[in-house]
Amino acid sequence: MKFIILILCLLLTNLFANSKLRVGVLAFGTVNWELSIMKLNNITSQYNIDFEVKKYSSKNAVSVALNAGAVDIIVSDFIWVSRQRANGFDYTFYPYSKATGGIYIRPELNITNLTQLNNKTLGIAGGQVSKTWLITRAYSKSKYNKDLITYIKPVFAAPPILNHKILDSSLDATINFWHFNAKLEAKGMKKLISIKDMLLELNIKHDLPLVGWVFSEKFAKENKQLIDGFLQSSYDAKKLLSTDNKQWNKIKKLMHVKEDKTFQSLKDGYIAGIPKSFGNNEKESAKKIFKILAKEGGRKLVGKNQNFQDGTFWEFKPTITW
Repeated sequence: MKFIILILCLLLTNLFANSKLRVGVLAFGTVNWELSIMKLNNITSQYNIDFEVKKYSSKNAVSVALNAGAVDIIVSDFIWVSRQRANGFDYTFYPYSKATGGIYIRPELNITNLTQLNNKTLGIAGGQVSKTWLITRAYSKSKYNKDLITYIKPVFAAPPILNHKILDSSLDATINFWHFNAKLEAKGMKKLISIKDMLLELNIKHDLPLVGWVFSEKFAKENKQLIDGFLQSSYDAKKLLSTDNKQWNKIKKLMHVKEDKTFQSLKDGYIAGIPKSFGNNEKESAKKIFKILAKEGGRKLVGKNQNFQDGTFWEFKPTITW
C-alpha cells in the first residue's frame, strides 16, 4: 500500500512539476507592472498555472539566466532570438509590446526635421547597436541621403542620465526607451519623430512589436499549457490595464512616479503599445526590419549569420475581447 502511495505521489509530482513558470526580468523594468497585475488579480489560476518572478540587475544578466536554465521565460527582442537560433539555441518569440522609442528634443530649439540636428548633441540609449539608433540612421539615409552619424554629436549613456541631461539642457535631443520618453513628454519635451514614422519611410507599414516573451521552443512544446496559459494571462492583464483605471492605482508605487502628468503619460504609452495582432503581415514586416538592422548593425548586432532564422516566432492565438 505504501509503495502504491509513493508511486502516486511521484506521478503527481511529475504531473505538476512544470506548473510554475520562472520569469526572468529586469529589477526595475516595465514588465513588472504587468506581472504584478497578474499576481494581484490571480489571473493565472484560471489556467491552472502559476509563475515566480526572478529579478536581475541588467539585460545581459536576464539573457544569461535564460541560457543557464535559471529561468524559463524572459522579455527580449526578435533580433536577439534570431541570432541565438543561428547559434544553435532553440529560443522563440511571442509579442509583448509594440511600444517603441523615438527622438525627443528641447522645444525651444524649434527643430522640425532630422537634418536640423546638424552639429547638435544627440543622446543615445542602448549603445551603438541600439535598434532605435540603427533604425534612425537607416531613416536618415533613406530620407535625406545622409548618415546621421556624420552630422550629429552622439552621446551614448544610460537612459536616466540622458533624461537628466536633456532636461538640464546639456543635450539637444535624445533617443531613448519609450517609458523614458513618456516621462520627457510629461516634462514638456517635444517629439521630433517616432520609430513608427521612420519605419513608414522605410516601407514598413504594419505596426509590430520589437520586444516579446522569449523561451525555449522545446520547453514550450513539452509544456504547452504552461506557456500558452501564461501568454493568455499576459493578455488578460493587458485587458485590465486598458479597461480598468483602478488597476493602475495598485501599481503606482511600483512605477516610481509622483506627478499625475507623468503617471498618465506612462499609462497612455503602455496602452498604446499593446499588440492586438501578429499575423503574416506583421511577420513579414519583422523580417524587413531584421534586414535593415542587419545591414546597419552588422555582425556586432546579428552575429555571423545575417539571415533571419525560421522558427523565430511562436505560434499562438490569444483570446482578445476588448
